[in-house]
Amino acid sequence: MSTAIIVNSICKAFGPQHVLRDISFEVLKGEKIGLVGQNGTGKSTLLNIIYGLEKPDMGELKIPKEVIMGYMTQESKLDDDLTLLEAVSAPTGQLGSLAKRITFLEKKMESGLDAEAMESVSRDYAKALEDFASSGGYGHPSRAEGVLDKLGLEKRTFNTKVGNLSGGERTKARLARIVMEAEDADLLILDEPTNHLDIETTEWLEDYLASYQGASIMVSHDRYLLDKLVSKIVEIEDTRSKAYTGNYTAYLEKKAVEMEMLSKRYSKQQKEIKRQQEMIEFMYSVYTYKSIHKTQQKKLDRMDKMGKPVNHTRELGIDFGSAAKSGKDTLDAFDVTKKFGQVPIIGKCDFRIEKGEKVGLIGPNGCGKTTLVRMIMDEEKPSSGTIKVSKGTAIGYYSQEQDGLVRGNTVIQEMQKHKKDASEEWVRTFLGRFFFSGESVFKKVFQLSGGERARLAIAKLLMSQQNFLILDEPTNYLDIYAKASMEQALREYPGTVLVISHDRAMLDAVVDQIFEIRDGALKTYSGNYSDYIRARGKARLSSGGDTYEVLKKYTDWATGKKYAQGQVLKVSGAELEGHQWAIDNGFLKKRGGESGRRKKS
Repeated sequence: MSTAIIVNSICKAFGPQHVLRDISFEVLKGEKIGLVGQNGTGKSTLLNIIYGLEKPDMGELKIPKEVIMGYMTQESKLDDDLTLLEAVSAPTGQLGSLAKRITFLEKKMESGLDAEAMESVSRDYAKALEDFASSGGYGHPSRAEGVLDKLGLEKRTFNTKVGNLSGGERTKARLARIVMEAEDADLLILDEPTNHLDIETTEWLEDYLASYQGASIMVSHDRYLLDKLVSKIVEIEDTRSKAYTGNYTAYLEKKAVEMEMLSKRYSKQQKEIKRQQEMIEFMYSVYTYKSIHKTQQKKLDRMDKMGKPVNHTRELGIDFGSAAKSGKDTLDAFDVTKKFGQVPIIGKCDFRIEKGEKVGLIGPNGCGKTTLVRMIMDEEKPSSGTIKVSKGTAIGYYSQEQDGLVRGNTVIQEMQKHKKDASEEWVRTFLGRFFFSGESVFKKVFQLSGGERARLAIAKLLMSQQNFLILDEPTNYLDIYAKASMEQALREYPGTVLVISHDRAMLDAVVDQIFEIRDGALKTYSGNYSDYIRARGKARLSSGGDTYEVLKKYTDWATGKKYAQGQVLKVSGAELEGHQWAIDNGFLKKRGGESGRRKKS
């Protein structure tokens, strides 16, 4: 298999701080590589160097001329002033370079050249147009339309400016841009491609990347994605790289074996050093051997001594501790609905969360997960129905926006305001469990990285005892190793947990029940995320859903969804409004003989 790229002894420093030192690995054509390491180890810097956005201090990149690269960064944004179609179909890679050259030559021809210069530039312009056409440049908009259509974006949005799109539409637009980048590239570089995607969209991207024929290098904290896609892991640790064959799980297994072997070698060497030191001390104390103890000491000094192995798959010092007693049924919801004005968000549903249960709340972005949580916390009132939290339940809430943090406070001030009787020494020791040490405890909140803010918010949550934790995307911004630590702490926590998360690995490791909100209806599934995947489509619909049969085929023009004659579907209270036209006109009939027509006052 031929090579797509060779990274050879790359080094990079920012001032006195060495970020990368002797980074080397090879990417074969069609190979998919996962780049892992703690936050701040230089993964994004390395991707920038590979793509040519930054220059290394030392080392070289060997990239064949014919290899075209595409790059999707964490900060990649679409221009708000462009239409959706313009933003997604803008040429990238080699086509992008040709498009820029065509624009440059057009401006040059308009600048008033003499006849000889105009003839030369015109030839270059004609050649650039020919190359652009032969490379498929003029087919880009139609290709973009196909991608947008596959992602479920309606044609009416194609000419809408990006700045006027909804949050979900913008997410899909960004996803479409990744696909367009991939189709133009032989090597696709992805920096956290699943950030802010819901589970459904993440799975779509995952399937697309699995079928992608080109090579890819991806930085991701999504362990499910790394397990499914990559065949090699490149780890950056202590500024250096090491490659491991296999997916992320295989890497962890090999890393564990490696750490065990290093620890044994270190322990054995320490015993040998101790034995030789004791022997040297004995020689020094006995007159007969005084002449040779210095020789033995020099021999010991020349020994190649190992440093103590450090497992950089570090763990946060998370311990959610004991939980105060609550009632057997922590929470009960009866016939709950929610509308904003006339817009239904959640149809009639009921559910129960019992003491000690760990529930994962999932669903597409914008489906009402946060609204449901706000109702549970009594920050929002249901439109109908009741939510009852049992006596003695103390709720602790983690917001993915960390909106409880005061931007102008230092880290230590944030902690002290919640535990005013604690000494500075105690608070600093406590913060040390979350990797805040030395002067970092005096950093202002607005100076913190996303990961640091997440760790601070988690630390605050632990300052007081609660028996019901509601966590909104708690693993966002945590590195791949800290996520594993969070999972372990939640598994061992004796209280009740409700967690909104798109992190499938965490949902697999922690929860024993899944609540899914989709199209206004709430479905419940027993077990973890893998159990949910196996049972999807077979779970019971939460109360409030009625069964309807399609009598005549029709298209819902609001959503573009088509319904076939004889099709049976569940319609929740929240969905009823959207189906009322079909019911009123005899296309859809409620099973059991009732028409489903709303009563008119």
